Amino acid sequence: MAAARLAAALLVALATALTAQNTSTNQVVITVIDTSGALIPGAHVGIVRLPDVIPNDGDWLHYASTAPEQATTQTDGHGETTVGLAPGIYAISIAAPGFKRYFKRIEIRDESNQSLRATLAIDSRPIGPVVTMEPEVTLELEPTSLNVFIPLEPLLTVTSVHRARRR
Repeated sequence: MAAARLAAALLVALATALTAQNTSTNQVVITVIDTSGALIPGAHVGIVRLPDVIPNDGDWLHYASTAPEQATTQTDGHGETTVGLAPGIYAISIAAPGFKRYFKRIEIRDESNQSLRATLAIDSRPIGPVVTMEPEVTLELEPTSLNVFIPLEPLLTVTSVHRARRR
């Protein structure tokens, strides 16, 4: 319960800090690719502003993965998106189906347009529901019969055989 109150207090302080900040924004161009260099269109990009003091001993990655996203966007058909961010420190998370989630901590300074090239690794975990069975489970199968037609005559019939006789 105390952790929830602390998180709520941090969110209120963060919201207050965000509204009181300078309204100037800097452009950040984010390009999302896979390990072969192919662009990934439609990737989900989430942005979390990191507070000056991060709970859990300063573990920004844990904070970023559990905090609500303050801004979201998707990459376009060229695997890019552009966001305007005020100066500060942010956590960028990028997710796409079939790929591992990507996290990056970036710092935006005054008057500095930046670019981020994010390379997503393929996720080797199965997609969708996984069915597991206990070793003791036995599946009973019904017996089936196989009906196959086998012709009684050969497929190729030789009608006449000519032999050459030697004289």
